[in-house]
Amino acid sequence: MSQTKQDNNQQTILKMEKSICSQMEILIPEMQQIAKEYNLAGERSPFRNVLNVAVDPASDVEVTKNYILYQLGRGKKHGRDQESPWRKMGKENKSFGLTLVDIIKGLDSNAKQVVEKIGKDPNTDSGKFWLQLAHRRLMQLYLGNLVRFQVYLTFEKESEETTNV
Repeated sequence: MSQTKQDNNQQTILKMEKSICSQMEILIPEMQQIAKEYNLAGERSPFRNVLNVAVDPASDVEVTKNYILYQLGRGKKHGRDQESPWRKMGKENKSFGLTLVDIIKGLDSNAKQVVEKIGKDPNTDSGKFWLQLAHRRLMQLYLGNLVRFQVYLTFEKESEETTNV
């Protein structure tokens, strides 16, 4: 690859990361609302596992969505006495696992905005490459922030329990 092309790719990646950060400013408050709705406090391990799948270099968006569906289908119990967080039901009588898969699918529209912002056409072969890259990165950041917010929710719940004792 020529030095000029490599420099252009690096500039495009930097523009893409900046645009993704802007998208995350919108997505994080939405994610926090969903985490509260599903009462995800205390459910650390399963979310870390899905994040590990998402950031694996051999993984992609479809692999991660499939892993979530696998977790949803594994069984009703997580640990000994806890309900699986993937099966927790929300307001619309939809499991958290299916909601998360839908959210990951929906990140495609955010990825399209990112690709357009960096001056690429998402309908060309080159644009599709950048679209896939942006979608994957948005998914990874979304899941990473979900893990971190869940840790906070757990702390908040434990603090309330300590205060009420």
